[in-house]
Amino acid sequence: MHFEFHYGRRHAWEPHIDVCERASEIVVFVEIPGVERKDIQITWNDGVLAISGEKQTPPITGIVRHHCIERTQGHFRREIAINAAVDHEKARAELRDGLMRIYLPKTGAVPKSGKIPISEQGTEL
Repeated sequence: MHFEFHYGRRHAWEPHIDVCERASEIVVFVEIPGVERKDIQITWNDGVLAISGEKQTPPITGIVRHHCIERTQGHFRREIAINAAVDHEKARAELRDGLMRIYLPKTGAVPKSGKIPISEQGTEL
């Protein structure tokens, strides 16, 4: 099995990704602390899994003098070329405690494109 990570224009912040394979599926782990489900989009197009979204800084009210700012924010996009036949229509994603898991079931046919929904609860790896 071969996985290829696409690195285009580097952004200020990009989530870290792990990919593992089971007999029946491929599981992608994405670390995205501080990112809300509504701000993430997952797509599958011709063998490429794309994860994009926006990490926003919570608003600070009142007059504030910053002493240190290390948290990053902004748009991110990660793409992974997956050299395996997966059924994106049966794929699912879960987001809990800043860790997203994307489950891509293996199949014999190669679907072309589509979106993958994100749920809050799910099974452990």
